[in-house]
Amino acid sequence: MGRHAWPRGRFFDPASWAVLTATVVWLLAIYRMTPCVQHDVTKAVDPYQRLCYSDIPVIFQSSGMGRGGSLLREVGIEQSPLVIAVMALCRWVVRLFGADVGPTASPQQVLDTANAYWGVAQILLFAAFLGIVVATMLMGRGSDAGIAVTASGRLDSPQRRSWDVFWVAASPGIYLAGLVDFTLVPVCLVMFSMLAWTRRRPVLAGVLMGLACAGSLQSALVAFAVVVLCLRATKLTELGRYLMATIGVLVACHLVVLLISPTNWGRMFHTAFWAGTGLGTVWYIVKDSTGSIVPWVGWIAAVLTAAGLIALAWFSLSIPRRPRVSQVACLAVIVFFLTAKVYSPQFVLLLIPLCVLARPDWRDWTVITVTESLYFCAVWAHLGGLSLPGGSEADVVYWAAIVLRLAGLAWFGWGVIDDMRRPWVDAVRSGFTDDPTGGVLDHAPDGQDEVTPSGLADADDARVESEDAETESESDFDAAADDRQPHPGTPR
Repeated sequence: MGRHAWPRGRFFDPASWAVLTATVVWLLAIYRMTPCVQHDVTKAVDPYQRLCYSDIPVIFQSSGMGRGGSLLREVGIEQSPLVIAVMALCRWVVRLFGADVGPTASPQQVLDTANAYWGVAQILLFAAFLGIVVATMLMGRGSDAGIAVTASGRLDSPQRRSWDVFWVAASPGIYLAGLVDFTLVPVCLVMFSMLAWTRRRPVLAGVLMGLACAGSLQSALVAFAVVVLCLRATKLTELGRYLMATIGVLVACHLVVLLISPTNWGRMFHTAFWAGTGLGTVWYIVKDSTGSIVPWVGWIAAVLTAAGLIALAWFSLSIPRRPRVSQVACLAVIVFFLTAKVYSPQFVLLLIPLCVLARPDWRDWTVITVTESLYFCAVWAHLGGLSLPGGSEADVVYWAAIVLRLAGLAWFGWGVIDDMRRPWVDAVRSGFTDDPTGGVLDHAPDGQDEVTPSGLADADDARVESEDAETESESDFDAAADDRQPHPGTPR
């Protein structure tokens, strides 16, 4: 058998099949969006009725991107720095292929350019989707089985490819929400950051995490998990490198936007932190049912989120065995989704790979997939006025979908908590596996269990004394046994 030979053949390797599955799912997602492609500027299309709404072509037409203005100075798009860079790249590619982008473009030309721009975005998002699939395949259950670590702290051999990747490659959540906006790009960066951390490269992981946070601040919830578990394991050197790279890249990205357009940067943060109640939350049910806005809803949601993350950190630091990185990251995202003041359908894209890494259980995966898919259909029906019962102004169907989605999140979160409390039932940790996504945390002792050199010397002295005591005890026992032996001539 050669060193590069496959023991059972490439037919049993999940890589090619996962890429094929992801390609088919993405083509079906593109086909599902075709009814929303508008070809005539005078004939509008209802995307809510067809369940194929996407921000990508809508923002291109409504913001003035088709007129060729700067995305920060003239257009003023209120998006994160990474998303603005991705939008500028897609528009540059469209212009490179000869699209009419300029102040003299007619409305029909802007529409045609928007369709071409959407096509380029679909290819870019497909590449991000494949990146998520590959990263999940290299970090899933069984990926670190039988792999040693060299003296320099690197993995001795490449990680195995996990078959759990198909829960991402064939996910209905990707099929439904993958083309809503550019969320797949920061999610891909998050997964590659986790992969770099798994390969014990904290600086590279921090750079990728900084870029991901520049695309979506929800990505910082994964960094939160790394911070908590590194503090427990006292891996402060690696944590310092990781945080310095993350913060440096994130500050640099926002500093560029701030220097180019301070006004747009301020509006972006105002929209992210101080906007009113959004769709998909219990706060929206209160607002929609009472007709009044919950006062200070932003601050209330922020306090609840902070309290939930603090409780999660305390739980992760206090349980007997250190949890896995993906478990804490998945729970952090669930806490945020349960308490946030807004929930968009594309938010599930970050949760999908984390759920697969945290708890690869097909029943819980089915629960959260079904609830999220039902909510995806309900939110567009609600926006299109299609789910209102006859003669009623209260959309109880949409409220039920929200409650069902929150229940699905709580169900999955409780399963992860149970695995953390009882690690012997954790499917990932079967077969002497610790944490495939842990990197330097994988098979590392907890901070409170580490023994100092002086403690090692004390332990050696105690061991020697214990051995001497056992020897003396054995000698005394042998002497006593000799005394109990009958002498010659003594009647038995």
